[in-house]
Amino acid sequence: MSELLQLRRGSQITTNTGTTQQGGNGGNITINAPNGFIVAIPKEDSDISANAFAGNGGKVEINSQGIFGIEPRTQQTAQSDITASSQLGVAGNINLTTPDNSGIQNSLTELLESPIDSEALIASSCVVRSNERNGTFFITGAQGFPYRPGDAVPSVYSTVEVQSVPNNTSEKPLRRWKIGDPIVEPSGVYRLENGQRILSRECGR
Repeated sequence: MSELLQLRRGSQITTNTGTTQQGGNGGNITINAPNGFIVAIPKEDSDISANAFAGNGGKVEINSQGIFGIEPRTQQTAQSDITASSQLGVAGNINLTTPDNSGIQNSLTELLESPIDSEALIASSCVVRSNERNGTFFITGAQGFPYRPGDAVPSVYSTVEVQSVPNNTSEKPLRRWKIGDPIVEPSGVYRLENGQRILSRECGR
Protein backbone atom coordinates (compact mmCIF):
# COMPACT_ATOMS: atom_id res chain seq x y z
CA MET A 1 0.00 0.00 0.00
CA SER A 2 1.11 3.60 -0.54
CA GLU A 3 2.03 5.92 2.32
CA LEU A 4 -1.55 7.18 2.69
CA LEU A 5 -4.91 5.41 2.71
CA GLN A 6 -7.54 8.14 2.76
CA LEU A 7 -11.21 7.34 3.35
CA ARG A 8 -13.61 10.15 2.39
CA ARG A 9 -17.35 10.72 1.93
CA GLY A 10 -18.73 7.35 3.00
CA SER A 11 -15.94 5.17 1.63
CA GLN A 12 -16.29 1.45 2.41
CA ILE A 13 -13.74 -1.34 2.77
CA THR A 14 -15.96 -4.29 3.62
CA THR A 15 -16.26 -8.07 3.66
CA ASN A 16 -19.74 -8.13 5.21
CA THR A 17 -21.81 -11.30 4.67
CA GLY A 18 -25.19 -12.70 5.61
CA THR A 19 -28.81 -11.61 5.40
CA THR A 20 -31.98 -12.33 7.32
CA GLN A 21 -32.47 -15.44 5.17
CA GLN A 22 -28.88 -16.62 4.87
CA GLY A 23 -26.04 -17.00 7.32
CA GLY A 24 -22.34 -16.63 6.70
CA ASN A 25 -19.31 -15.43 8.56
CA GLY A 26 -17.69 -12.07 7.99
CA GLY A 27 -14.59 -12.11 5.82
CA ASN A 28 -11.05 -11.01 6.64
CA ILE A 29 -9.47 -7.62 5.92
CA THR A 30 -5.71 -7.09 6.08
CA ILE A 31 -4.17 -3.66 5.55
CA ASN A 32 -0.37 -3.68 5.77
CA ALA A 33 1.13 -0.21 5.65
CA PRO A 34 4.14 -0.22 8.02
CA ASN A 35 5.32 3.15 6.66
CA GLY A 36 1.93 4.66 5.90
CA PHE A 37 -1.09 6.23 7.56
CA ILE A 38 -4.85 5.63 7.47
CA VAL A 39 -6.85 8.84 7.57
CA ALA A 40 -10.61 9.43 7.62
CA ILE A 41 -13.03 12.20 8.55
CA PRO A 42 -15.02 11.12 11.65
CA LYS A 43 -18.35 12.62 10.53
CA GLU A 44 -18.22 11.30 6.95
CA ASP A 45 -19.21 7.70 7.91
CA SER A 46 -16.37 5.91 6.14
CA ASP A 47 -16.06 2.31 7.40
CA ILE A 48 -13.74 -0.67 7.44
CA SER A 49 -16.02 -3.60 8.29
CA ALA A 50 -16.05 -7.40 8.38
CA ASN A 51 -19.54 -7.85 9.80
CA ALA A 52 -21.98 -10.76 9.72
CA PHE A 53 -25.70 -11.19 10.36
CA ALA A 54 -26.30 -14.72 11.67
CA GLY A 55 -22.72 -16.00 11.44
CA ASN A 56 -19.60 -14.87 13.21
CA GLY A 57 -17.85 -11.57 12.61
CA GLY A 58 -14.70 -11.58 10.54
CA LYS A 59 -11.18 -10.38 11.25
CA VAL A 60 -9.66 -6.95 10.62
CA GLU A 61 -5.87 -6.56 10.83
CA ILE A 62 -4.24 -3.18 10.26
CA ASN A 63 -0.52 -2.42 10.50
CA SER A 64 0.40 1.25 9.99
CA GLN A 65 2.27 4.21 11.44
CA GLY A 66 -0.96 5.85 12.53
CA ILE A 67 -4.76 5.71 12.27
CA PHE A 68 -6.62 9.02 12.38
CA GLY A 69 -10.33 9.89 12.23
CA ILE A 70 -11.60 6.29 12.32
CA GLU A 71 -11.95 4.11 15.43
CA PRO A 72 -12.72 0.46 16.25
CA ARG A 73 -16.24 -0.03 17.62
CA THR A 74 -18.50 -2.93 18.56
CA GLN A 75 -21.24 -1.74 16.18
CA GLN A 76 -21.42 0.52 13.16
CA THR A 77 -22.44 4.12 13.86
CA ALA A 78 -22.88 7.33 11.90
CA GLN A 79 -19.18 8.00 12.51
CA SER A 80 -16.23 6.43 10.71
CA ASP A 81 -15.86 2.94 12.20
CA ILE A 82 -13.73 -0.19 12.18
CA THR A 83 -16.02 -3.13 13.01
CA ALA A 84 -16.12 -6.93 12.96
CA SER A 85 -19.52 -7.42 14.57
CA SER A 86 -22.36 -9.91 14.24
CA GLN A 87 -26.03 -9.31 14.92
CA LEU A 88 -26.82 -12.89 15.97
CA GLY A 89 -23.44 -14.61 16.14
CA VAL A 90 -20.08 -14.08 17.80
CA ALA A 91 -18.20 -10.84 17.18
CA GLY A 92 -14.96 -11.07 15.24
CA ASN A 93 -11.50 -9.66 16.00
CA ILE A 94 -9.90 -6.29 15.31
CA ASN A 95 -6.11 -6.09 15.59
CA LEU A 96 -4.45 -2.70 15.16
CA THR A 97 -0.66 -2.44 15.13
CA THR A 98 0.70 1.10 15.41
CA PRO A 99 3.76 2.65 17.12
CA ASP A 100 3.42 3.65 20.76
CA ASN A 101 2.62 7.37 20.62
CA SER A 102 1.47 7.67 24.22
CA GLY A 103 4.60 9.65 25.13
CA ILE A 104 3.75 12.28 22.54
CA GLN A 105 0.06 12.41 23.47
CA ASN A 106 0.83 12.77 27.18
CA SER A 107 3.15 15.70 26.49
CA LEU A 108 0.53 17.70 24.60
CA THR A 109 -1.13 20.62 26.37
CA GLU A 110 -4.69 21.62 25.64
CA LEU A 111 -4.87 25.17 24.32
CA LEU A 112 -7.34 27.73 25.53
CA GLU A 113 -10.30 28.59 23.32
CA SER A 114 -8.82 32.07 22.81
CA PRO A 115 -5.05 31.71 23.32
CA ILE A 116 -4.39 35.21 21.96
CA ASP A 117 -6.07 38.35 23.23
CA SER A 118 -6.13 40.51 20.11
CA GLU A 119 -7.03 43.65 22.08
CA ALA A 120 -3.91 43.24 24.21
CA LEU A 121 -1.75 43.21 21.07
CA ILE A 122 -3.03 46.52 19.71
CA ALA A 123 -2.12 49.71 21.52
CA SER A 124 -4.76 52.38 22.00
CA SER A 125 -2.18 55.18 21.83
CA CYS A 126 1.16 55.90 20.23
CA VAL A 127 4.47 54.66 21.63
CA VAL A 128 7.18 56.93 23.06
CA ARG A 129 10.70 55.54 23.18
CA SER A 130 12.20 56.01 26.66
CA ASN A 131 15.73 54.80 25.98
CA GLU A 132 16.64 57.25 23.23
CA ARG A 133 19.19 59.99 23.99
CA ASN A 134 17.83 63.51 24.41
CA GLY A 135 18.49 65.86 21.52
CA THR A 136 20.66 68.97 21.74
CA PHE A 137 20.14 72.47 20.33
CA PHE A 138 22.95 74.88 19.38
CA ILE A 139 22.78 78.55 18.35
CA THR A 140 25.86 79.82 16.53
CA GLY A 141 26.70 83.43 15.81
CA ALA A 142 28.94 85.91 17.65
CA GLN A 143 29.77 83.31 20.27
CA GLY A 144 28.11 85.51 22.92
CA PHE A 145 30.85 88.21 22.85
CA PRO A 146 30.23 91.96 22.23
CA TYR A 147 31.73 93.53 19.11
CA ARG A 148 33.46 96.32 21.11
CA PRO A 149 34.24 96.82 24.75
CA GLY A 150 31.27 98.33 26.54
CA ASP A 151 28.71 97.11 23.98
CA ALA A 152 25.84 94.92 25.07
CA VAL A 153 25.94 91.28 24.20
CA PRO A 154 24.26 90.98 20.79
CA SER A 155 21.05 89.04 20.56
CA VAL A 156 20.36 87.97 16.99
CA TYR A 157 17.41 85.82 17.97
CA SER A 158 14.35 87.24 19.63
CA THR A 159 13.25 85.66 22.87
CA VAL A 160 9.89 85.35 24.53
CA GLU A 161 8.78 84.39 27.97
CA VAL A 162 7.89 80.74 28.37
CA GLN A 163 4.28 80.36 29.37
CA SER A 164 3.50 78.00 32.23
CA VAL A 165 1.07 75.15 31.79
CA PRO A 166 -2.16 75.58 33.79
CA ASN A 167 -2.49 73.16 36.68
CA ASN A 168 -6.18 72.54 36.05
CA THR A 169 -5.58 70.70 32.79
CA SER A 170 -6.54 67.04 32.88
CA GLU A 171 -5.64 64.17 30.63
CA LYS A 172 -8.33 62.95 28.30
CA PRO A 173 -9.34 59.36 29.02
CA LEU A 174 -8.44 56.84 26.34
CA ARG A 175 -11.35 55.65 24.25
CA ARG A 176 -11.44 52.22 22.66
CA TRP A 177 -11.68 51.99 18.91
CA LYS A 178 -15.18 51.48 17.55
CA ILE A 179 -16.57 50.60 14.14
CA GLY A 180 -16.60 53.75 12.05
CA ASP A 181 -13.52 55.29 13.68
CA PRO A 182 -10.56 56.01 11.38
CA ILE A 183 -8.00 53.22 11.11
CA VAL A 184 -4.41 54.21 11.87
CA GLU A 185 -1.91 51.79 10.38
CA PRO A 186 0.74 50.62 12.88
CA SER A 187 4.37 51.29 12.04
CA GLY A 188 5.75 48.20 13.73
CA VAL A 189 5.87 45.82 16.67
CA TYR A 190 7.17 47.34 19.91
CA ARG A 191 8.35 45.73 23.13
CA LEU A 192 7.12 47.27 26.38
CA GLU A 193 9.03 47.38 29.66
CA ASN A 194 7.16 44.31 30.94
CA GLY A 195 8.21 42.29 27.89
CA GLN A 196 4.82 42.45 26.17
CA ARG A 197 4.84 43.12 22.42
CA ILE A 198 2.17 45.26 20.80
CA LEU A 199 1.27 46.69 17.40
CA SER A 200 1.50 50.49 17.47
CA ARG A 201 3.18 53.55 15.99
CA GLU A 202 5.68 56.05 17.36
CA CYS A 203 4.34 59.39 18.52
CA GLY A 204 5.01 62.21 16.08
CA ARG A 205 5.06 59.95 13.02
